[in-house]
Amino acid sequence: MDAKESARSRLLTALVTHAYQYSDEPVFKLVSGALSHEYLDCKMALSQPAAMVALGEVVHAALLPGVVAVGGLTMGSDPIANATCQHSAGTDQPVRWFSVRKDAKAHGRKKRIEGDVSPGQRVAVVDDVVTAGGSVLQAVQACTEFGLEVAQVIVLVDREQDEGMRRVREGAGGAPVTAVFTKSEIRAAWARRRDAGDPKRRA
Repeated sequence: MDAKESARSRLLTALVTHAYQYSDEPVFKLVSGALSHEYLDCKMALSQPAAMVALGEVVHAALLPGVVAVGGLTMGSDPIANATCQHSAGTDQPVRWFSVRKDAKAHGRKKRIEGDVSPGQRVAVVDDVVTAGGSVLQAVQACTEFGLEVAQVIVLVDREQDEGMRRVREGAGGAPVTAVFTKSEIRAAWARRRDAGDPKRRA
């Protein structure tokens, strides 16, 4: 990646290069069982060190004042929360990461939320993708039940299907909900690279 590119551009490049795949024939099987022409696996992009650097910068810049921690349902939120936490070190708004377990631990303190957060604190709930919105809403509910104030919701990619973002906005308790990218934006960037004959794109 070109260090002179903006962090958002570098992050988009990582998603196009490592996360997005397209086939002229519908060969990608979705959770629903349907076959699709395209597939998006954000974790493939967020496994890349340069992508994590850009990710932390982008998400940290989007945080509202007073937010002291970032997290969500494991594991879609974990790279985002960790990257943002690390980027925030030395800035005017240092933030901690936290992670919401799918189920509370069956031993010890039986915590569902891991990390240094306390009731009453303002947090941002994050996730890598929104399809139907269930993962984000589970995280919002767990945070609220724990006593955290969900100040905002940030997702990396809106898949633009199943009205997921609408459901998240309805269930976010009035907190603003934003997506860094839409799948359409990633698809368009992929198509531009395909048309330019870029050998680095994933076929």
